[in-house]
Formats: sequence, structure tokens, C-alpha cells
Amino acid sequence: MSFDNRIIFAPATMVGESGITVIRLSGKDTFSAISNCLSKAYENFQPANINHYTSHTTQHGYLFDGSEFIDEVVVTFFKGPNSYTGEDVAEISTHGGSYIYRKVSDLLVKLGAYHAEPGEFSKRAYLNGKMDLAQAEAVSDLIKAKTDQANKLALGQLTGRFSNKIKELREDLINYCSLLELELDFSEEGIDLVEKDVLLEKVNKLIAKFQSLTQSYESGKIIRNGVNLAIIGRPNVGKSSIFNYFLDENRAIVSDIPGTTRDYLEEPLVMGGIQFNLVDTAGIRETKDVIEKEGVRRSMLKIDEADIILEVEDISNESSSPSEYSASSEEKTIKVYNKLDLSASASKHGLSVSAKTGENMGVLEEEIIKISKNLINKNASSDVIITNERHRDCLLKSCEYLVNARSQIKGGGGNELISFEIRAAMDSITEIIGKTANVDILNIIFTKFCIGK
Repeated sequence: MSFDNRIIFAPATMVGESGITVIRLSGKDTFSAISNCLSKAYENFQPANINHYTSHTTQHGYLFDGSEFIDEVVVTFFKGPNSYTGEDVAEISTHGGSYIYRKVSDLLVKLGAYHAEPGEFSKRAYLNGKMDLAQAEAVSDLIKAKTDQANKLALGQLTGRFSNKIKELREDLINYCSLLELELDFSEEGIDLVEKDVLLEKVNKLIAKFQSLTQSYESGKIIRNGVNLAIIGRPNVGKSSIFNYFLDENRAIVSDIPGTTRDYLEEPLVMGGIQFNLVDTAGIRETKDVIEKEGVRRSMLKIDEADIILEVEDISNESSSPSEYSASSEEKTIKVYNKLDLSASASKHGLSVSAKTGENMGVLEEEIIKISKNLINKNASSDVIITNERHRDCLLKSCEYLVNARSQIKGGGGNELISFEIRAAMDSITEIIGKTANVDILNIIFTKFCIGK
């Protein structure tokens, strides 16, 4: 059961000018609190008979603060444990507007309810056994998903696909550990319940599964957080023009004066169903200007974080030379020759575009999408893709313990030493679904949620 049975409430929709505002409540005495303010009539307060209401039904009524009529509402009732949190839950649909929300909020506080903390509804759902920790984290991912791929991964995790995979691996670890510890009980009789060669083979297969799942994080991270796409080059080669073209708005200031962009600009973008974090960097050159030098330093940090780099040169300027920055990986760098509209012919060296007229910009977009898809598919050999850094860290720890167990088996270590490593691997992977999570970990996870979830 939840450690805290007080009534909590929060808006489940955005508060402002809208058709309706939905306010969610959860807690042991939720229905009792609503019975003190929900009326069957608006002329005067006539308490609704909430005890006769059936779970998962919606009821029409009027909210009163004492004798003051506040609003005409619709209330949906979910009786625990058959609710999102496992507790009694109610959702009050009021007319939209921040004033009405404040009035209802003040009323609920008077009736003994508390403003919910970020993620508190999902935290209660986890504590009451309605979902495991990985599924609870998927709720946050689902809300933040900006592409079809991110949405599908979050849905798969929410419906238990990832958790089932973890439970399968955990079950294997439990079985191996049980056999080893049972064999210790029969050590004096010399009974071998599992051959060391067989155990070694099983551990090797488990390590391979863990490694494959861990490597999928590189793909999952991109799907969840987006491809970091940095536009780099010397001053005045048209980086900001390309940046503005992709965003389809004049987000960055464009001028003929070199060094106009003094700091990097970053904006989200979706192309080809893939989320990008598009970064326009300051022109990279040697300078004595303190402000411009700081802008270049910050841009270099963003370049190092980039998954794909657009290295832009000015095709119309024959004396133009590449920037001082040399890309660390050619496979993630796209050479782009801009200002085709000012040049008599396209570059013989690479992709020539005009951000001003849009010529060949579609070709550049296709190239970016192709490389992004390769990045996503590169480490997606596992049938389940992980998107959460915490999950990856737990898997890495488990894999490390399994490698230690393998070394013990090969070195002729005793069953108690092998069993210790396998049990440690089991404990680490169990943290993913929350069976061994401590309070600090839970607080860190759920405070990242939005209010009302």
C-alpha cells in the first residue's frame, strides 16, 4: 500500500482558457471530500449520494463552497483498487479558465486535500502495485514523446514488454543461483546438480543478451531525446540561413557581417519522423574578441555532443577555407557547400545547396535522415530497445557481475563465489522494475514527472 493516504489533487489538463479543466484527486477519503461539495441542485446545496455511485461512472452535479455555488461539473469516480493509483480516484471536469480552477483548488484545500507533487499519482500507482517502476517511467516518456518511434517505444514499455524481458533474464539468474546454492547443501555427498561447462555456456549466453540489450541504449537514446545535429563552419558561410530554412522561420539573425552569431542557438525539429536538436553554432575562427571567443568555446562543446555535423563552406568564395575544427568522425559529418545561388556552378567536391532559394536543400534533408536512420538501427539488434539511462546502468552492473562469475567458473572458483556474483547480477537487474529500489531513487525518478501524473 501507499505510504501516504492523504488526498492529493492536481490539474490533469492545462489550466487556462479552454473548454474544460480536469482536476484529478486520489486518496483514501477522496469520495468523502467530494460528498461535502457536490450537490444535486444549483439553487442550494443538496448533497449527492456518492455511496450509491458505481465505480467507473460519470455523474453530473454542482460544486459548492459552503453556500456559494462555484460551477456546474461532471465527476468521474474510480473506486480502488480498480483505479490508476489503486486508491479511490475522482476526476472533476469543470469549465475551463484559471479563475475557476483557483476557486476549486481553494475549495479542495479547505476540504483537507493537498496539492500533488510532480509524479505523485504515478508514484502511488507503483507503490500500490498497479505497475512496476519501468512502466511508471514509461508514463513520463509517453507524455514527452514527439515522434511516432518515441511513442511506440514508450507504449511498449508501458504495456510491460520491456519489464517482461527483464523478468525473463531475472528468472534465468534465479534458476542458476538456486542450483548452485542447492549444490552447496549436498557438497559432502559430492553431488553435482549442474556441470561447470554447462553453467559456463549458460552464463556466456546471458552475457551476450545483456550486452545486446545494453547496446540498444545508443539507439533508444536518440529515439527518445533526438539526434543532436550541429551546423558548423567559418563565419558568414550561411550556417544561420540553413538553420532558419530547416525551422521555416527567421529564428537566427542573418547578416553579411562575419561573427553575427555570437552564441549557439538550439531548437527542436522533426524531419522524416525523427526528432532533431538543431544547433546553429558561432562561426569558428581565431579571434581576440572576448565575447566571440566564449561563443566559439560554447559551440565547440555542442559540436562534441553532436551525433551528426553539417560542415558548411561558402561555394561562392574561392578563397574560403574550411573551419579550424576537424570532425572526429567522417561518418557523422556531411560536407555542405552553401550559396549555390551566388556561384556559376556546383561544387565538384560534395553537396551544393542554396539555403536562400532552397535549391538542393531537399537532397540535404534526405541525406540527414538517411544517416540518422543508420545511427538508430546501428545498435538495435535486440528485440527490445532501452531508452532510459538508469536501465542501461543497471544492465551494465549486472553484466559486470556476470563477467566476474564467468571468471570464477573458468578459474575453478567455488560455488559460493559464483553464486555471490550471479545473485549480485540479479539484484542489479531487479532495480530496473523496482523490486529493490530505495526511497532516494524513487524521489529522483518521480520528481522528473509533470504535475498531475
